[in-house]
Amino acid sequence: MTRVRAHDYDDKRNAILGKAATLIARKGFDVATMMDVAQACGTSKSHLYHYFPSKEDLLYAIVHEHITQQAADLARIIHLPLPAEERFGLFIDSFVQGAARSRDEHIMLMNDLKFLPRGQREHVRKLEVEMTSLLEGLLREINPQLMSQQKLETPYALLLYGMMIWTFTWYRRNGSIAPAELAQRISDLFINGFRGAQLLPGAEPAAGAGF
Repeated sequence: MTRVRAHDYDDKRNAILGKAATLIARKGFDVATMMDVAQACGTSKSHLYHYFPSKEDLLYAIVHEHITQQAADLARIIHLPLPAEERFGLFIDSFVQGAARSRDEHIMLMNDLKFLPRGQREHVRKLEVEMTSLLEGLLREINPQLMSQQKLETPYALLLYGMMIWTFTWYRRNGSIAPAELAQRISDLFINGFRGAQLLPGAEPAAGAGF
Protein backbone atom coordinates (compact mmCIF):
# COMPACT_ATOMS: atom_id res chain seq x y z
CA MET A 1 0.00 0.00 0.00
CA THR A 2 1.35 3.41 -0.99
CA ARG A 3 2.11 5.65 1.95
CA VAL A 4 0.24 8.98 1.80
CA ARG A 5 2.35 12.05 2.47
CA ALA A 6 1.31 14.32 5.30
CA HIS A 7 -0.21 17.64 4.26
CA ASP A 8 2.75 19.50 5.75
CA TYR A 9 5.41 17.26 4.15
CA ASP A 10 6.78 19.98 1.85
CA ASP A 11 6.87 22.58 4.63
CA LYS A 12 8.84 20.23 6.90
CA ARG A 13 11.16 19.24 4.06
CA ASN A 14 11.88 22.88 3.22
CA ALA A 15 12.54 23.66 6.89
CA ILE A 16 15.08 20.83 7.00
CA LEU A 17 16.75 22.10 3.84
CA GLY A 18 17.12 25.60 5.26
CA LYS A 19 18.53 24.53 8.61
CA ALA A 20 20.78 21.93 7.03
CA ALA A 21 22.20 24.51 4.62
CA THR A 22 23.04 26.85 7.49
CA LEU A 23 24.76 24.06 9.41
CA ILE A 24 26.66 22.55 6.48
CA ALA A 25 27.80 25.92 5.10
CA ARG A 26 29.29 26.68 8.52
CA LYS A 27 30.84 23.30 9.35
CA GLY A 28 31.53 21.87 5.90
CA PHE A 29 29.82 18.88 4.30
CA ASP A 30 32.62 16.48 5.18
CA VAL A 31 32.47 17.44 8.86
CA ALA A 32 28.72 17.83 9.44
CA THR A 33 26.85 14.61 10.20
CA MET A 34 23.23 13.65 9.78
CA MET A 35 22.99 13.65 13.58
CA ASP A 36 24.19 17.25 13.56
CA VAL A 37 21.50 18.10 11.02
CA ALA A 38 18.84 16.28 13.03
CA GLN A 39 19.80 18.18 16.17
CA ALA A 40 19.76 21.50 14.30
CA CYS A 41 16.26 20.64 13.07
CA GLY A 42 15.07 19.51 16.50
CA THR A 43 14.21 16.05 15.26
CA SER A 44 15.59 12.50 15.23
CA LYS A 45 18.00 11.06 12.69
CA SER A 46 15.44 8.43 11.71
CA HIS A 47 12.90 11.16 11.01
CA LEU A 48 15.48 12.97 8.89
CA TYR A 49 16.08 9.82 6.83
CA HIS A 50 12.35 9.78 6.06
CA TYR A 51 12.96 12.88 3.92
CA PHE A 52 16.51 12.25 2.77
CA PRO A 53 17.88 8.68 2.58
CA SER A 54 21.51 9.88 2.75
CA LYS A 55 23.60 12.96 3.44
CA GLU A 56 24.41 13.13 -0.28
CA ASP A 57 20.69 13.20 -1.11
CA LEU A 58 20.31 16.10 1.31
CA LEU A 59 23.21 17.95 -0.32
CA TYR A 60 21.80 17.35 -3.79
CA ALA A 61 18.38 18.63 -2.80
CA ILE A 62 19.88 21.83 -1.38
CA VAL A 63 22.14 22.73 -4.30
CA HIS A 64 19.78 21.49 -7.01
CA GLU A 65 16.84 23.52 -5.79
CA HIS A 66 19.03 26.59 -5.40
CA ILE A 67 20.55 26.49 -8.88
CA THR A 68 17.28 25.44 -10.54
CA GLN A 69 15.60 28.55 -9.14
CA GLN A 70 18.53 30.71 -10.23
CA ALA A 71 18.46 29.31 -13.77
CA ALA A 72 14.69 29.78 -14.06
CA ASP A 73 14.88 33.40 -12.89
CA LEU A 74 17.71 34.21 -15.29
CA ALA A 75 15.97 32.53 -18.25
CA ARG A 76 12.82 34.55 -17.54
CA ILE A 77 14.80 37.81 -17.52
CA ILE A 78 16.68 36.98 -20.73
CA HIS A 79 13.40 36.66 -22.63
CA LEU A 80 11.83 39.91 -21.41
CA PRO A 81 11.00 42.39 -24.23
CA LEU A 82 13.52 44.95 -22.96
CA PRO A 83 16.79 46.42 -24.26
CA ALA A 84 19.79 44.18 -23.72
CA GLU A 85 21.53 46.45 -21.21
CA GLU A 86 18.37 46.75 -19.13
CA ARG A 87 18.03 42.96 -19.08
CA PHE A 88 21.70 42.75 -18.13
CA GLY A 89 21.04 44.90 -15.06
CA LEU A 90 18.06 42.76 -14.09
CA PHE A 91 20.13 39.62 -14.68
CA ILE A 92 22.86 40.80 -12.29
CA ASP A 93 20.33 41.97 -9.71
CA SER A 94 18.53 38.62 -9.78
CA PHE A 95 21.76 36.68 -9.30
CA VAL A 96 23.07 38.90 -6.52
CA GLN A 97 19.75 39.07 -4.68
CA GLY A 98 19.36 35.29 -4.89
CA ALA A 99 22.89 34.62 -3.67
CA ALA A 100 22.49 37.12 -0.82
CA ARG A 101 19.15 35.66 0.18
CA SER A 102 20.42 32.08 0.04
CA ARG A 103 24.07 32.60 0.94
CA ASP A 104 24.42 29.22 2.70
CA GLU A 105 23.10 27.36 -0.34
CA HIS A 106 25.39 29.45 -2.55
CA ILE A 107 28.43 28.54 -0.44
CA MET A 108 27.53 24.84 -0.63
CA LEU A 109 27.16 25.05 -4.40
CA MET A 110 30.69 26.48 -4.58
CA ASN A 111 32.36 24.11 -2.13
CA ASP A 112 30.55 20.80 -1.91
CA LEU A 113 29.67 19.52 -5.39
CA LYS A 114 32.68 17.18 -5.21
CA PHE A 115 30.86 15.12 -2.59
CA LEU A 116 27.92 14.29 -4.88
CA PRO A 117 27.69 11.07 -6.89
CA ARG A 118 28.80 11.57 -10.48
CA GLY A 119 25.31 11.61 -12.01
CA GLN A 120 23.98 14.23 -9.62
CA ARG A 121 27.15 16.31 -9.93
CA GLU A 122 26.93 16.28 -13.72
CA HIS A 123 23.29 17.37 -13.62
CA VAL A 124 24.17 20.41 -11.51
CA ARG A 125 27.10 21.17 -13.82
CA LYS A 126 24.72 21.04 -16.77
CA LEU A 127 22.58 23.73 -15.18
CA GLU A 128 25.71 25.83 -14.61
CA VAL A 129 26.61 25.50 -18.29
CA GLU A 130 23.08 26.57 -19.25
CA MET A 131 23.38 29.67 -17.06
CA THR A 132 26.73 30.51 -18.65
CA SER A 133 25.18 30.15 -22.09
CA LEU A 134 22.36 32.54 -21.14
CA LEU A 135 24.88 35.18 -20.10
CA GLU A 136 26.99 34.65 -23.23
CA GLY A 137 23.96 35.36 -25.38
CA LEU A 138 23.16 38.53 -23.49
CA LEU A 139 26.74 39.81 -23.74
CA ARG A 140 26.68 39.03 -27.47
CA GLU A 141 23.69 41.36 -27.84
CA ILE A 142 25.53 44.15 -26.02
CA ASN A 143 28.82 43.88 -27.92
CA PRO A 144 28.40 41.63 -30.96
CA GLN A 145 31.76 42.62 -32.44
CA LEU A 146 33.71 41.58 -29.37
CA MET A 147 31.75 38.37 -28.96
CA SER A 148 32.18 37.45 -32.61
CA GLN A 149 35.37 35.65 -31.61
CA GLN A 150 34.29 32.30 -30.23
CA LYS A 151 37.29 32.10 -27.92
CA LEU A 152 36.01 35.16 -26.00
CA GLU A 153 32.42 34.07 -25.41
CA THR A 154 32.88 31.83 -22.39
CA PRO A 155 35.77 33.74 -20.75
CA TYR A 156 33.77 36.98 -20.51
CA ALA A 157 30.77 35.20 -19.03
CA LEU A 158 32.94 33.31 -16.54
CA LEU A 159 34.80 36.48 -15.54
CA LEU A 160 31.49 38.03 -14.53
CA TYR A 161 30.14 34.92 -12.82
CA GLY A 162 33.45 34.47 -11.02
CA MET A 163 33.32 38.02 -9.68
CA MET A 164 29.78 37.54 -8.37
CA ILE A 165 30.26 34.02 -7.03
CA TRP A 166 33.38 34.78 -5.01
CA THR A 167 31.91 38.03 -3.73
CA PHE A 168 29.72 35.95 -1.43
CA THR A 169 32.68 34.49 0.42
CA TRP A 170 32.94 37.88 2.16
CA TYR A 171 29.73 39.80 1.41
CA ARG A 172 26.95 40.02 4.02
CA ARG A 173 23.56 41.38 3.05
CA ASN A 174 23.21 43.20 6.40
CA GLY A 175 26.44 45.15 5.83
CA SER A 176 26.86 48.73 4.66
CA ILE A 177 26.01 47.92 1.02
CA ALA A 178 22.56 46.46 0.36
CA PRO A 179 22.20 43.69 -2.25
CA ALA A 180 20.44 46.00 -4.72
CA GLU A 181 23.26 48.53 -4.53
CA LEU A 182 25.90 45.82 -4.85
CA ALA A 183 24.17 44.48 -7.95
CA GLN A 184 24.08 47.98 -9.47
CA ARG A 185 27.78 48.52 -8.77
CA ILE A 186 28.74 45.16 -10.29
CA SER A 187 26.59 45.87 -13.33
CA ASP A 188 28.06 49.34 -13.83
CA LEU A 189 31.64 48.16 -13.31
CA PHE A 190 31.34 45.33 -15.79
CA ILE A 191 29.13 46.81 -18.47
CA ASN A 192 30.94 50.14 -18.73
CA GLY A 193 34.24 48.35 -19.21
CA PHE A 194 32.70 45.74 -21.46
CA ARG A 195 31.05 48.30 -23.74
CA GLY A 196 34.37 49.84 -24.63
CA ALA A 197 36.35 46.62 -24.96
CA GLN A 198 37.97 46.00 -28.33
CA LEU A 199 39.35 43.01 -30.14
CA LEU A 200 43.10 42.85 -29.65
CA PRO A 201 44.96 42.27 -32.96
CA GLY A 202 47.22 39.25 -32.77
CA ALA A 203 46.30 38.47 -29.17
CA GLU A 204 46.12 34.72 -29.56
CA PRO A 205 46.04 32.53 -26.43
CA ALA A 206 49.26 30.83 -25.37
CA ALA A 207 49.61 27.15 -26.14
CA GLY A 208 47.66 25.12 -23.63
CA ALA A 209 45.67 28.10 -22.35
CA GLY A 210 41.91 28.26 -22.60
CA PHE A 211 38.59 27.73 -20.89
